[in-house]
Amino acid sequence: MLSRTGWREVPCVECGAFVPDIGFGDRCPSCLARRSRRATRIARRSALGLTALMAAWTLLHLPAATMGRWYALIGIPVTYLLIYMIVRRVAMEALP
Repeated sequence: MLSRTGWREVPCVECGAFVPDIGFGDRCPSCLARRSRRATRIARRSALGLTALMAAWTLLHLPAATMGRWYALIGIPVTYLLIYMIVRRVAMEALP
């Protein structure tokens, strides 16, 4: 059966295994899953560390005003989410 590229089987870029239904320059599902797990692990750890640093800095430099504390309370989870998404995307592209 022909794949979507018109070829029977195309080799995976990472492992070299011939897999049907992938295009030239693509990874097979197992390599893609392995890469995704590594990127997720790196993103989770770096997001936790950087968010902890941001939370510590915020608590040390925040005035005693109530409104500022609410902004910090909202900003900490948002910071985690943004750092996680950015680092995961960069890791998916940059991992060997």
